[in-house]
Amino acid sequence: MIKLIDADSRYLKEYKEAYHLSLEKINEGIMKKHNLMFLNPDEVNIIKVMQDNRDKTKLKPNYVPSYDYFVVEDDKFIGVIHIRISLTSNLLRYGGHIGYAINPKYWRQGYGTETLKLGLQKAKELINENRVLITCDDTNIGSSKIIEKNGGVLENKVENSDQGEKFLTRRYWIKIR
Repeated sequence: MIKLIDADSRYLKEYKEAYHLSLEKINEGIMKKHNLMFLNPDEVNIIKVMQDNRDKTKLKPNYVPSYDYFVVEDDKFIGVIHIRISLTSNLLRYGGHIGYAINPKYWRQGYGTETLKLGLQKAKELINENRVLITCDDTNIGSSKIIEKNGGVLENKVENSDQGEKFLTRRYWIKIR
């Protein structure tokens, strides 16, 4: 059974593996660079970054606090989830309240659906809203299915861009109360 935990150093080796496997998926054209949610563990202290993301005084301008968790099953690192407690104008277009990433070696095994389910439960505790926004690329069929399985209702699709590349973003709302 999977669970959300605060970042823990015993999973950093597998976190690093997830980061590198995600880079491989980007190089293969299977994943877009703007969807990379794993930070380079050789460049930053993952645990400190995830702790600091909760403290508004430690954030960059226009960033909102987020509660970031490792997704684990027994001794396996499965992925990460980020729960942002509010939305900026940018997060309304892309990113939303919740973002998650699964280690590519665990794709298509149901972990994404379960991760989002747990994230929605946690969002009820952290976000003072009746619903949350979750976004994904229009071409990311796997993620759109995960969101829809968890009650996501598509509001619309908006055009976004990253480093000159334009893409469509699906914007879903999920009731949490």
